[in-house]
Amino acid sequence: MERIYSVVVFGNEENDIMLVLKFTDQKFQSLSDFLDFEVHNFYPHIYKELEAVVTGQKEESDFGGNMLNIDIGKEETEVYYQMDDESLGEPCFISTDELYKLVIEWKEMEDKMYRGEDIFPLMIED
Repeated sequence: MERIYSVVVFGNEENDIMLVLKFTDQKFQSLSDFLDFEVHNFYPHIYKELEAVVTGQKEESDFGGNMLNIDIGKEETEVYYQMDDESLGEPCFISTDELYKLVIEWKEMEDKMYRGEDIFPLMIED
């Protein structure tokens, strides 16, 4: 899954930056948006729900953000927009373990961005 992390500067203040993740395959548009917007705002809650399923504490879970939701299953998670508008993007199905790893990776990249590490743009492929 090839992806590129970039930093967008949208002002003059030190905190006027945002981490943006884009997958090279358009079928992951909803996943990109989920990581960029929902994980950015609700990381502790999303991490907790994913971890509970991955570690077997729960059979399934879900999370609803401002724009996107996830339905977390033991094997697979669906990422989808709350509004039924095809122009936003199609739902994305991803292995729950893979999403868990991506959420952790995204947070690590955001931390690196805020520390000022000069590594962006960064392409990762696995």
